[in-house]
Amino acid sequence: MKGLVVYGNGTIKLENNIPVPEVTPYTALVKTIACGICNGTDTKLREGHLNGFSTYPAVLGHEAVGQVLAVGEKVTKYKVGDYVLRSGLGDMQDYASLWGGFAEYGRVVDYEALVADGMPANVGDITQQVIPEGIDPVDGTMLITVKEVYSALKRLGVGKGHKVAISGCGPVGIAMVKAAKLLGAEFVALSGHHDWRIAIAKKQGADLAINKKQQDFAKAVLEACPEKLDFYIDAVGRCGILSEALGLIKDDAVIGIYGIGIEEDKGIAWNRGPYNFKIHSVQWPIPEREEAVHDEVMQYTLQGDIDLKDFVTHILPIEEFEEGFRLVGSREGLKVVLKF
Repeated sequence: MKGLVVYGNGTIKLENNIPVPEVTPYTALVKTIACGICNGTDTKLREGHLNGFSTYPAVLGHEAVGQVLAVGEKVTKYKVGDYVLRSGLGDMQDYASLWGGFAEYGRVVDYEALVADGMPANVGDITQQVIPEGIDPVDGTMLITVKEVYSALKRLGVGKGHKVAISGCGPVGIAMVKAAKLLGAEFVALSGHHDWRIAIAKKQGADLAINKKQQDFAKAVLEACPEKLDFYIDAVGRCGILSEALGLIKDDAVIGIYGIGIEEDKGIAWNRGPYNFKIHSVQWPIPEREEAVHDEVMQYTLQGDIDLKDFVTHILPIEEFEEGFRLVGSREGLKVVLKF
């Protein structure tokens, strides 16, 4: 079968000889419909510096949606025809992967059935879940980002009446605007570098959205929110952003770090902040917390509070993966999806 393989030198190839996963008693075989390019992890895997991963060659992708073709005898969570999130390859002899979503076929695991039978289970598989009818499976690739973001904001404690700023106008940052508003935040500000993305953030409910190339974000936030912020979330991963955050938060506020890869060679202006504040890193999903928000996010999507088409800007065939990565790298695309 086909699969998008990254090598240690940064080369990506569409291979044709990857083995199709076998159906086992606790797994289901899935035909991949589409997979989104993650602006964070897939890019860093290609560049060879995703913290904690160094095993190449690897099959890219973790934002996959597939359709179930066959189920194992112990499987009750899935049925043939279901559309499912986060299908992947699991462990393979010749290819490593975090998920392996960019493969023509994948598998999903019935985690709950394994646990019920006292079998060894990987808790990460708990986030492989069914998409309800009424959600386009291609657009559904964005649901993984939304669920990660929504659960991360809950972990940070964002809720009713809070004042929040978000730095970064990628899919994560803009999804955070929507998630913060759904969680009841009173004021949400976002900074970025691209006017068309700023416009999407405003559509998601941002009370203030600023192109930092054109305006002073910190000044604009303080004018709109002189009492300062309860939360400042870095969705990019830059020391300069943390320095800015320290000057905008109130006493005992929270700085959330979501962007992967804070620079090691840059300083942070700690003296800008109050004496009391918290730094809470939510750079990696906690499977149980992501699984727990699934029904909530699906309901918001089905009733139109979350419009996935606001985020998915490009849909390309898998053979055009280089163009897809170019669109991500050039910031011309927001969420770029590759179809099989």
